[in-house]
Parts: sequence; C-alpha cells; structure tokens
Amino acid sequence: MPRFLIVRSAIAAGRGIRGANLLRFLRIFHGRRAVEMVEPKELERGPIRETDYLLLGLPTDLRPECLSKVRFRQAVLFDYRERPGPSWTPETEPWLRSLTDIYLKAWVEESWDDGLRWGVLPVRRHPGLTWHLKLLRGLFRDRYPNLCERDHDVSFLGYCSSLNLGPGSTPRYHQRIEWIQEIHRSEKRFAFWGGLQASKDDQARLSQEHEDLSSLMAVSGRMFYSRFFYNLLRSKVVLTPAGYARWSYRHYEAIYAGAMLVSTDFRPVRMLIPLPLDNMQHVADHAPVVPAIETALTRLASDPDLPRRNIEFLETYLQDGDYHRSKPRLMDEFLSQLDGTSSCSTSTRFESRRAA
Repeated sequence: MPRFLIVRSAIAAGRGIRGANLLRFLRIFHGRRAVEMVEPKELERGPIRETDYLLLGLPTDLRPECLSKVRFRQAVLFDYRERPGPSWTPETEPWLRSLTDIYLKAWVEESWDDGLRWGVLPVRRHPGLTWHLKLLRGLFRDRYPNLCERDHDVSFLGYCSSLNLGPGSTPRYHQRIEWIQEIHRSEKRFAFWGGLQASKDDQARLSQEHEDLSSLMAVSGRMFYSRFFYNLLRSKVVLTPAGYARWSYRHYEAIYAGAMLVSTDFRPVRMLIPLPLDNMQHVADHAPVVPAIETALTRLASDPDLPRRNIEFLETYLQDGDYHRSKPRLMDEFLSQLDGTSSCSTSTRFESRRAA
C-alpha cells in the first residue's frame, strides 16, 4: 500500500505542474514504493486502493463517485497553477470542500483566506543549478561563490511576464517592465547586465501599452544555463521582480550565485523553502526600485560575508540547491501541513514567524 497516492491534475501543462514535482519530492524522502501517481480515469476502472494521503491535483475532471474506490486517511488538494486562489469551478467546489479544507500551492500569501487551510508545495528546481554547484564547489572549494570579479552592479534576464493581482485587477501588473524602465531612465548609472525577453508579437503588443521596449530587450536567442549562471556569479545585485507569481526560481539561483537580492515584496509570501527575508531588499508594488538597489550595494560593501550566510541559510534545507534525504526539515514541514499540526490558518503562521 503506498503511503501517498497522487491524482494528476487535468491542467493542460507539463508533467511537473500536473504532479511530477510532488512525486519526485516525496520519493526522495520516502522511496519509490511509498508513492504512486495515477490519472483520474485510472480510479474509475481500477481496483480499490488504500493510502494514508490522497493528494488530488486541481483542476480535476475526476468524478466524486470514483473516490468510492479509494480508502484514505487524509485528502489534500494541490494546485501548481500560478494564479492566486483555488482552481475549482462552481460545480466542483462543493464536493471538493466536503473532501478536505487543506489546499496546497507553490506559494501562499497572507491575504488569502477562502475558508481554507493554505499550505505550500515543493517546486521544480532547474537541474543545471545542482550540477553547477557541485562542479564549482568541487573545483574551487572555499573560493565559491566569489570566483570572479563582480563587474555587474545589477542584473536581470527574464520574460515580460506579468502578475494577476486578484479579481478585478486589470490590466495585469508588469513589475518587470516597470523596474527595467526605471533603471534605464535613472540618473544613477549602474553596470547592468541582461534585459527583457519577449516574442516579436508580444513585444509589439506590450510596446503599445508601455512605449517602445526595444532598448530594454536582451539579445535574442536561447541562452545556455552555464552562461546565465556565470553572469549571476558576476553580479553584485540580482533583481527578482514578480512574474506570473511573486516567487521565481531566480530567488534561489541568485542566492547560490552569491548576489544580493532586490525582490518584489516577499514578506507576505510563504514557500516551502524559506528565503532569508531580512537579508533581501523588498520593493512594494509600483514603488521605485533604484533606492533598493543602492541600499543592497551599500549593504554588500559593508558586509561582504552576507551572501555566504544566505547560502548557508538555504543549505539547512537543501543540498547543492536540491532536495536531499539528509535535509529532512522540508519534509517535516510538508507533513505537518497534511496532518494539521501546522498552525490552523495562514495569518496565524505569518504572525508566529514574525514574532519569532
């Protein structure tokens, strides 16, 4: 009998978003036999299954009567979609709420309620990060992460993705465009690397809303991960504005590259892998980013060891930027959400963290 039974989401997206991220995470700590993942239709025609935890991916096309073939101790809803709030329809909401009030997403914001116990999911990591960290630590040992001159004051490379701030928030918030425009217009001249990325059609559409963006665009074409990470290693500050969500893989990549973070305001956000919030500069929506960059550069100059401490903070949860059985704290936190031993509400959890 598997301890965890994952029912894939019906979202038209990659395997990771449908449930493979969660599958890999659970197998790292519990082994392959303890975790099974199935399509909803497999529950309709398959045998009766028993499990401790039924993890149901949303959105789903599973019919309620199919669960009569599953015996479980605790049901949990999970959802890797990047929009805030639950991913159910008026038709599916009543029976899903009757199933459980535990709802997991890749990130949680303290303003969310919906009468749910919000929890957080493991997220996909870029496999290139772990490979590069092992290589750099093996070759350079104590010199990592200061392997080269940091001749970029500030860097950002990313798509022109935008944030949905919630119901009624149109148009979407383009924090990435806003920040890069401000840097280019600023009297403060930073040594900047990177730029925005967009298809020609998207660039033309966005230029109608935000003026001509051609001067803000990065060199077109695919960039290999090695080159991308090398430029992070050369950066004093890395920008991590909101994309489709408040979080991005770049938060963790920038820390492992030994750079200071200037981030979209992350203090109301919780993720399974926490970030060193006190050692980041947080920028509120529509607030200027240049003062935060200047503060980050000043902090780095006065405390050069701060980036190394940020890496050590992450390494209490990760091994070379990846999940590992020798670092069980994340699994302990994950299971506490399923068993209801975490605080009862999102707001309580955030207040307890601040008090600590």
